[in-house]
Amino acid sequence: MKLPKLHNTTVFLVIISLIAGVMVYLGTGRVISIVTPTPSPSLSPTSKSIPIPPTAINIPKIGKNLPIKPATVRDNDWDMFGDAVAWLSTSAVPGEGNVILYAHDWPSLWADIYLLKPGDTIEVLQNNLWRTYKVTQSRAVDQHDTQSILSDENRLTLYTCEGSFDQKRRVVYADPI
Repeated sequence: MKLPKLHNTTVFLVIISLIAGVMVYLGTGRVISIVTPTPSPSLSPTSKSIPIPPTAINIPKIGKNLPIKPATVRDNDWDMFGDAVAWLSTSAVPGEGNVILYAHDWPSLWADIYLLKPGDTIEVLQNNLWRTYKVTQSRAVDQHDTQSILSDENRLTLYTCEGSFDQKRRVVYADPI
């Protein structure tokens, strides 16, 4: 017995619909697994807080009260500002290690930091709180001597150019008081 043509078409459509339904179901599961967020590491606060960078420096001995901006060194190219002191953002924040600040030796910035002597004070503003440091040493170093600013100590390090054609660098160290 031969089935009517309409019946063959109906059976064919039912089978195709079932196959399509299974494929959609399986495909939807895959899509959901892609879109469903995968659990990620906890974003809840940890005991370590986000460091707050310094925002200003006051050096009474040389009459300088200047803003501080975050900066970096890339391929020996130091970010510099004509209107502010740079905070090396890879260094520590006040109270957590060696804070490295640097600026041009221009009269409007740090031309006079060579006048700082042990015992002079420097204030750094961080999170609306002035932190006071006392100068412990000031010295001239070779222009290529960047090791002189590196330390694990809790201190403030000021760094600028000095001398004819900037052949030297002035480094001032200060400890928190």
